[in-house]
Amino acid sequence: MSAADERAKSYEDARARFASAVSKCRDMGFDDRLHTGPATAVIGIMGACALAAALVLDSHVLKSVDHRAVFLIGSYVVFSSYFVIYYFLDKYSSSFKDVEVDNRFYTISNLIKSGMLAAIAPFAADGLYKILVLNIWEETTIKNLGCLYAIPDFVSLLVVRKMQWSTIFHHICVCVFNYASVNNDYTEENVCRLIVVYAIFSVFAYSVNMLLASRFLGWPAHVRRVLSAAALVTYVTCCGVNWTWQVMYWTRLWEMQPWNPALILYAAAIVPIVYDDIYLNRWLMFNYNRLKPKTPPSQPAESPRVTSVGPPAGEKSKEE
Repeated sequence: MSAADERAKSYEDARARFASAVSKCRDMGFDDRLHTGPATAVIGIMGACALAAALVLDSHVLKSVDHRAVFLIGSYVVFSSYFVIYYFLDKYSSSFKDVEVDNRFYTISNLIKSGMLAAIAPFAADGLYKILVLNIWEETTIKNLGCLYAIPDFVSLLVVRKMQWSTIFHHICVCVFNYASVNNDYTEENVCRLIVVYAIFSVFAYSVNMLLASRFLGWPAHVRRVLSAAALVTYVTCCGVNWTWQVMYWTRLWEMQPWNPALILYAAAIVPIVYDDIYLNRWLMFNYNRLKPKTPPSQPAESPRVTSVGPPAGEKSKEE
């Protein structure tokens, strides 16, 4: 056998082994059950941590007057948690190793952010009610919630390398806005009130981050579709109410202080953030439609095949 024949035979053997492996993966539901166990464990641990964090936040963090310490300590904890989760998935999830390194950290980033936002969501809802209904601005709580909201975005800028430019700009704006919020006096009507309300509405989108992470977690399609529907309804509602309030309050401030540079700067900076939200809403709709169960098209009744020189196939000629 010539060298060329040996190479051809080796190639055919490798191709056959690959086809067999793919077939086995499909037979055992590889596409839908890709390391579901470790991924679900991470979600369960995050849920428990979110509950514990909520209790700690209510008792200690939200009442702290040292907002910079809240931000720095929280950033260190979140930064460390990246590598703890990475170690867990890398050890117990064989498929996690097949994901690109950048996408691994992207997935972990969204898991962490969804857990952080879920933990502060009850306090954000309480604060939003007091702001929009009672016109009460609890300064200490607002500043600490802003720090906690900004922490995942700040850390992801340091750890996650593969992000869209609009998302990077979004994270940078969040960090800059948080710095302005920490140094703001909320007893006065100013542009920082616009910032904090936008951030509070964004807290309720933690299901969106969970959905973004699920793209690499191998959850079943029907689970991701339900999550897509819930995230879409939540996000569209929050964006609609938020944008309406933003326009109304920005107009109010403009009437009080025409051509205020802070208002103009805020309007310019918020455009990419709104664009990012619109892009995400479009992706949620696309993802929901993409995950619809595929129904095979109805097959029409097969008509007899007619040849150009004889009777329908399967029938005998009358001349026979």
